[in-house]
Amino acid sequence: MADDERDMTPAERRRERQRRRIIEAATELFEQNGGEDGGGYAATTVEQIADRSDISVRTFFRYFETKDDVIYLDVRRAVEDQRRFIEQRLEEGLPPETAALVGTIQQVLAFSGDTLNRKRLKRGLTSPNFADRSASWRSMQREMLEELLAPHISAEPGPGRRAKAIAWLTSAIFDCAVEQWRADPRSDLRDRVRNAADDLAQALGVINGSGQSGLTALLKHI
Repeated sequence: MADDERDMTPAERRRERQRRRIIEAATELFEQNGGEDGGGYAATTVEQIADRSDISVRTFFRYFETKDDVIYLDVRRAVEDQRRFIEQRLEEGLPPETAALVGTIQQVLAFSGDTLNRKRLKRGLTSPNFADRSASWRSMQREMLEELLAPHISAEPGPGRRAKAIAWLTSAIFDCAVEQWRADPRSDLRDRVRNAADDLAQALGVINGSGQSGLTALLKHI
């Protein structure tokens, strides 16, 4: 958070700090109202969050669409941040697939470096209340990646198909990392991302290798 604020205007910094205060207030209320297993989700209302944050309900909705975005994870914000990181890598001239991978890893590292973010993500991954939002997150992420990457490979055959493939592979890295981290939340999510990226790179190396490990040889056994 501190590193991001260095590139913000004073107004943007104030807005970001207010946004965080709302998240902190919602987290406190959620836990006081029983937490995940004690009915904290249903008991915690937008009105309560706004009151604890010393803002109006109208102001709350200027920052978040629903209370799910505060208690669990703001998926739209997460996708926007991911897009921003990837755009920076594309502007540096990195190939689309490299920019998507590097940008996504950097976004996850920045996100998971915040204790409050890790706590909300862990809560969401284990909550049935977040299931629909989680599916929406994955869909939004892939749609964003396809839209962002397609113009950068439009001169090549099948740009839409390739953009879709890159989007799904990039999303798979994050999904694998988060699933592993969910099984052991005490581990470092950042290490899980690095490991998932390395595993996928090795898997693609096998698929694209020569001889019996090549794609042509593998297809003969399908």
